[in-house]
Amino acid sequence: MNHHSTFQLTAACASLLLSATLMAGNAQADDAEQTSPLQFYTGENGSYAKVTLEANLGFFTQDNSWFGKSEDNLGKKSDSWWESLIRPGLEASFTLPSTQTLYGRIDAVQANTFGGIDAGGTNVEYGDVDDLRIDNAYAGWRSGNLFSSLGEDFLDISFGRQRYVLGDGFLFSNEGYAGYNRAAYWIGGRNSAEYAGIIRMKSGNWSGDLVYFQADDRAESDTKVGGANVEYAVENVASLGGGFYSIDSDMGKRDSMQVYDIRGGIHPFAFADGIAALKPLRFDAEYVHEDANSDAGTSYGNGNAWHLTASYQFETLAWKPTLSYRYASFDEEYDSLFYGSSDWGSWYQGEILGEYALWNENLDSHMLRLKVQPIDPVTVNLIYYQFMVHEADGLTSDDYADEYNLIVDWAVNDNLSLSLVGAIANPDDAARQLTGGDDNWSYMMLFGCVKF
Repeated sequence: MNHHSTFQLTAACASLLLSATLMAGNAQADDAEQTSPLQFYTGENGSYAKVTLEANLGFFTQDNSWFGKSEDNLGKKSDSWWESLIRPGLEASFTLPSTQTLYGRIDAVQANTFGGIDAGGTNVEYGDVDDLRIDNAYAGWRSGNLFSSLGEDFLDISFGRQRYVLGDGFLFSNEGYAGYNRAAYWIGGRNSAEYAGIIRMKSGNWSGDLVYFQADDRAESDTKVGGANVEYAVENVASLGGGFYSIDSDMGKRDSMQVYDIRGGIHPFAFADGIAALKPLRFDAEYVHEDANSDAGTSYGNGNAWHLTASYQFETLAWKPTLSYRYASFDEEYDSLFYGSSDWGSWYQGEILGEYALWNENLDSHMLRLKVQPIDPVTVNLIYYQFMVHEADGLTSDDYADEYNLIVDWAVNDNLSLSLVGAIANPDDAARQLTGGDDNWSYMMLFGCVKF
C-alpha cells in the first residue's frame, strides 16, 4: 500500500470513527425514539409520512490487483478509489377506515466514484463519475381485513420502479446496475427494475407472488421477466418454495428462456423430540434450471446452477459462533441473470473475486465461514473460498484461486453502521492462465452508512 493510500485510509477512518463517536453518544436517546426523526406526519392506525435519507461512503485500496496485471486486464492500473452515495426520498403509508393500506416510496440516488479506477475497471472510460437519477418510485395497496378468512393483508399489489427479490437473491435480487456511467460500483444503490408489477399473497404458512418486470440492465437488452413463485414455511423448522419464469429479451439466449427454481431449508432436529445438541443444525439448498431458446440455425444449451449449505450455531458458547459450509455450482451454459446480495458471500462470492473478477457462471466454489459476535453491536466474519472453473476448456487446470476474507461490522446504533474488510486472493493455474498474473491480490475496504 503506498503512502498516499495510507493517508487516505487514515483520513477515512478518522472521519467515520468521529461520526460513530458522536452518534453513539446519542444512541440511548435514539433507541427511545419510536419513529424516525424525519417523520413529519403521524396518523391513526399506523399511518405516516416521512423523509428518508441514506448516505454511504467507502474507501478501497489494494495491492497487486488482478494478480499484478490490472493494466493488462482493465486497460489502466487500479490501486485505490472512493465511492459515495446519497439517497434522499419520501415514504408514506395510509391506513383507510376499511383497514386497507395505500403506500408508496420515491427516492433519488446521487452516486460518485472518484480518486482512482475501481477494481472492476468499470470507470476506465469515464474517470471520476457522478450520476443522479431516480431509483425507487412505486405505489401499492394492501388488503387489510378485506379477505379476513385468509388473514390480514392477504393481498399486496404494487407497481413502479422497485426490486423483485426471490429467496436470498440466488436468482433475482438486483434488476438494475451500478458502476460504469452510474458510478459507485461496490455500493450499488441502483437495484430497481425499469418497472415491476408484483402481486404478493400470504395466508398462514403459505405465501406466493406473481411478477412482471423489465430489467434496467447495462446491456439495455430489453429483458422482460414474468412468472410466479409459491412457498410454504414453518418458522424455525422448514421451508420449501418453487418458481417458474418466462423471459422475453433482445439477447438471443435469453429470449424465450424458461426458468425453473426450487429451494428449501430445514432444521432437521428442530422438533420437540429432536436431539437437543443438533437443533441448531440447518441445511439450505436451491436449484435453478434454465431451458434456453433454440431457434433455427442457433442452438443454446440449457443451464443449471445449485448450492447446498450446512450451518450450525454453537448457542451455548461465548460469542455465539456460527460455522457454515457451502458448495455452489454454476455450469458453463448458465445465465446468472439478476442475482444480488443478501449477506456477505451471498451471492457475490468473495470481496475480491466475487465482486470484481468472477460471475456466477462457469464456476464452482467451496465456502467455509465462521461468524462470531464478540459484543452485541459487533459481528466478525472469517470466510475462506476455493474457486474452480466449471468447464476448463483450453486450460491446464480448473483450479482458479483461493480467497480469504476478514469482515468486521459495527452497528453503532440504529442509524449508523461501519464495516471494515480485509481480503487476500492467491492465484492458482487457471487464474494465472486467464489473467497473466502470478501475485497475491490484497484488498482493504472501509465503509460507513448513515440511514434514516
